Amino acid sequence: MKQGIHPEVFPKAKTTCQTCGAIFLIPSTVETQTVEICRSCHPIYTGKAQKDIKGGRVERFRKRMAAGKS
Repeated sequence: MKQGIHPEVFPKAKTTCQTCGAIFLIPSTVETQTVEICRSCHPIYTGKAQKDIKGGRVERFRKRMAAGKS
């Protein structure tokens, strides 16, 4: 392999989340970096994601049938 073409890896690079302010030490090619959202505050990972409240075909059908009977 050629010498001197690979980037330097920092084993404990400081990564900071802009949303929650969490700091992670992860390997990277830059010493410090910022991310917009991390695993500590992302809705999918925290379980706070909005569920699809529209419902499926069966629920909509039952709702129409219940409205038609009354």
